[in-house]
Amino acid sequence: MLDLQKDWSISFAGCGFMGIYYVGASSCILERFPRFIQDASKICGASAGALMAAVLTLGIPLETFCADLMFMAKEARKLRLGPLHPAYNLLQIVQDSLLGSLPEDAHVRCSGKLIVSLTRVCDGKNVLVSEFDSREELIQALLCSCFVPFYCGVIPPTYRGVHHVDGAISDNLPRCHLRNTITFSAYAGESDICPRASTISFHVVCFSNVSIQVSTENMYRVTSTFFPPEPEAIAEICHNGYMDALRFLQDNNLIDNECPLRSLETNASRLACCEVANQMAAETKEDTQQNELKPRADVHFWLDPQLTQNLPVGIKKVLCEACREAHTAGGLLSHMTKDLPKKMSSYLQMPSTLPVKLAHSLAQRLVDWIPGVSKDMSWLYGMAENIYKQAWKHKVEDNSEMPLCRCTSLPLGLNLWNQRNENGSSLPMTPEATPTSNFTFTWNADSKEVHLPLTPPSTPTYSPPSGFDDAPTQSPQSAGRGWGLGRAVGWIRNIASEQTSNLKTMDSASSASFK
Repeated sequence: MLDLQKDWSISFAGCGFMGIYYVGASSCILERFPRFIQDASKICGASAGALMAAVLTLGIPLETFCADLMFMAKEARKLRLGPLHPAYNLLQIVQDSLLGSLPEDAHVRCSGKLIVSLTRVCDGKNVLVSEFDSREELIQALLCSCFVPFYCGVIPPTYRGVHHVDGAISDNLPRCHLRNTITFSAYAGESDICPRASTISFHVVCFSNVSIQVSTENMYRVTSTFFPPEPEAIAEICHNGYMDALRFLQDNNLIDNECPLRSLETNASRLACCEVANQMAAETKEDTQQNELKPRADVHFWLDPQLTQNLPVGIKKVLCEACREAHTAGGLLSHMTKDLPKKMSSYLQMPSTLPVKLAHSLAQRLVDWIPGVSKDMSWLYGMAENIYKQAWKHKVEDNSEMPLCRCTSLPLGLNLWNQRNENGSSLPMTPEATPTSNFTFTWNADSKEVHLPLTPPSTPTYSPPSGFDDAPTQSPQSAGRGWGLGRAVGWIRNIASEQTSNLKTMDSASSASFK
């Protein structure tokens, strides 16, 4: 429940071409309860939501923003590959629309109230920008928030000299964790104002703080985010946003008394959305002096009036004009008979025309890129160097624990293996003659004689029966060369002791026989 006694914020999630949903929702709020937007302390957004937040903060007419969105969608549908066509430059279209619609003091009016979500390229962290020093800086922030990597290009734009990309990657719903923040989303989920799911779904995907139900309807909406649908479908999405916002206002009792709720049932025959329909109806009617025009049902065939019946007249005109331009005036049959062969021939010509268009678009972008080649190339080299350093650092960390060498398992710091490699020859061994004493190795190292005990520390272990059970054997706990050498030394000691006892026995026997 929204508490109007405290400060509240509004947050718009990024949704690409589905931003037309916010146009319908915002038009309903401005018509029914304008204080909800005008008195909001913060208006936040990411990607297309940031554009909508800037429009509401500056008070730009929604018809202007709706016309810009329809123009972006129309330019994308002109090309056979849609937004993926190399000749389509979405970021340039957004920049042109911002330059034409933002006032000169836009940065002053947006500072402190508008919050734009960005993702910093160098570390991938989220950055919330709310202070702007100039109009150009505001436009840079909005362009960075709308830049989808590899969808809009390779080299991202900069904000204050630092490269940033789409804020939806790191935080698609800024300040959504605050209690008094009303969230908008074009996908069915758990946001305050969002489409209602027609079917119950228990599976929800959370993408950058935005909950999206797993359903076929949301799959269609996600697809429409990157590939704009037909104008009729866009008009229906806009109308759905209007109805969802109206439902939210009714549920929270936020309908302003100064703006009473008008009836949702309007006369579909009154086509106030476009003057062209009325002119065509006047030409077809014999009696043009009637108070109310009643056009034929087939005059407005390009857009069903029921799809936009509750929208404001200004938005209705924009949507109707866009739908009319997408169709021919001769009807559906004429549209199919005239446009279908043309479309088929254009698809057949794609293998020959696409390389030419690709070369032309790349050359044009290269010309536009020439002033910033040195700066962008240095940034690319820096990014490649950082990636290489990170990879090398991980490799060194992985190899920090080297495998044990043969010498590391020898007891009491005896490093025979390394010493043998350094000297290049085998080391002389001089065991003492006393069987009871410890065997030692003696060799020359740095002109000094070193005596190190060979026998490891006494650690009793079980020795399998090997015919030398008279003398116990000792072996170290560590496995490797030292353990095997200890076992060998133990066996040698057993053999030596047994031979000594045999000699004593033979001596005693010979002396007895001699006597």
